[in-house]
Amino acid sequence: MGVRMAIGELLEVCAEADRAHDAILAAQRLQPDICLVGMELPGGGIAAVEGICKVAPAALTIVLAGTHDPDDLLDSVRAGAVGYLPGRVDATRLRRAVEAAVGREAVVPRGMVLDLLLALRSGASLGTRGLTNREAQVLAMLRRGHSTAAIAQRLAISAVTVRRHISELVHKAGVEDRAQLIEASRRSTVATNGDAAEPLART
Repeated sequence: MGVRMAIGELLEVCAEADRAHDAILAAQRLQPDICLVGMELPGGGIAAVEGICKVAPAALTIVLAGTHDPDDLLDSVRAGAVGYLPGRVDATRLRRAVEAAVGREAVVPRGMVLDLLLALRSGASLGTRGLTNREAQVLAMLRRGHSTAAIAQRLAISAVTVRRHISELVHKAGVEDRAQLIEASRRSTVATNGDAAEPLART
C-alpha cells in the first residue's frame, strides 16, 4: 500500500507478487516499464531480477534492500538491475528513484558508487570475462564464504546446479578443487585492490 501511494501519481501499478517465480511470470505477461523487487523476496530477490530481465528485457528493475551491502549491490547489477535502494525508503526517495530510472539514470546511493566501481574492477581482473553471468555470481558468493545450500537458496537454483557451476569454475581456473578456487579468487582480489589503492589515494 505504501508503494502504491508513493508512486501512484507517476505510474500505474499493474501487478504485485509475493514470490520470485510469480514476479517473473507477471513481468513476462505484462511487460512492465518498471519493476520494484525486494531483496528478501521469497524465492530469491536476485533470482527474480535475473528472471525479469530475461523475460521483460525492456523493464527497468530497482532492488529494494534492507541494508547497505556492497555485495548485494554488485549481485543486483550483475543480475540486470538498474537501481539499488538500501535501508528505509520513504515516498519521496522512491519517487525520485523511479523518475531517475525512467530518465535512463542508474539509481545507486552516492556513498556506494565507489564500492561498485572497485568491485567491478576487481571482478574483471579475476578472469570473469570468460565466465557466464551465473558463474560470476557463484564465484562471488563462494569468495564471501557462502555454502552450496546458501548459494542455491539465494539464486533460486538447485544444489546440484550450484555444484555443476563450481566444477566448471574449477576447470576454468585450472585448480584442483573448490578450496583452491576460493583461495586463488581471494588472492587475486587482494592483489587487485592493492594495485588500485595507491593511485586512488593520490586523487
